[in-house]
Amino acid sequence: MSACAAAMLATVNVGPASAQMSMPLDQRTEFTFNAPVELPGVTLPPGTYVFRFIDATTQKKVMQVQAKDDTNKNYGLFLTINAIRPRASEEAELRFLETPAGKPAAVKTWWYPGNTIGREFIYPKEQAKRLAMATNTTVLTTKSDAETAPPATMANSDLQYVSPTGQESAVTEEMLNAVNNAAPTGGSATLNNAPVQERTTASNMENNAASSRQRLPRTNTMLPLLALMGLSSLAGGVSLRFRR
Repeated sequence: MSACAAAMLATVNVGPASAQMSMPLDQRTEFTFNAPVELPGVTLPPGTYVFRFIDATTQKKVMQVQAKDDTNKNYGLFLTINAIRPRASEEAELRFLETPAGKPAAVKTWWYPGNTIGREFIYPKEQAKRLAMATNTTVLTTKSDAETAPPATMANSDLQYVSPTGQESAVTEEMLNAVNNAAPTGGSATLNNAPVQERTTASNMENNAASSRQRLPRTNTMLPLLALMGLSSLAGGVSLRFRR
C-alpha cells in the first residue's frame, strides 16, 4: 500500500512539472522578417531570428538575437527593461516605432505569449534622438553619450526618455506605465512599412505546443489503474494471511 501511495503521488506531480517545462527558461521566440528591422546599434537584414534572454535574474534583462540558421551568428546583446500592458498576447509579438516610409522599422517592445509583462529595448542616445525625431515619439535611452555603450556601462546608467525635440527627461515608473499602456503605435497591423512577422515560441520550434498540452492530462489517467493494483495487492495479502 505504501509503494502504491508513493507511485500515485509521483504520478499526480508529473502534470505540473511537465506544464512548467513547456515554457523555456530563456523564453526564446522566433521572428521572420521580410524587410530590414532596426535594433539598438544594429539593423537586421530580412530573415529569421531567435530572440532569447541570456540571464533571468537582473531587472534589466539582456536579450540576445541570433540568426536561426546559424546560431553562431549573433547580432548583439541588448539591454531591456520591464514593459507592462493591460492584456496579454496569445502569440509572441514585437511592437515597432512608427518610422517614415522607406526606413527600417525600429523595435520598441517584445512580448512573450500569455504575459502582460514584456521588455522595452534601450537605445544608445544618438540613435534614440534620431528615432525620436523620425517617429515623433519618445524613445528610451540612457544618460551615456556613447553611440554604442557596452551593456555593463548602460546597465549602470540612469534611464531617460528623449523626446522628438531632443529634450531628455528622467524615466519614472508612472511614465513607463503610461507609455506602455497606451494604444500600440507599432506592429504589422498598424504600420504600412512594418515587416511581416511569422511568430513561434520555443516550444513550437521543438515540439508542437498544442499536442504537448493535449498530452499533459494523460499523466493522471493511470490513477485508477494504480488504485486497482493497490486494492488487488491488498486483497492478495489478506488472502495469503488467511491461508497461513
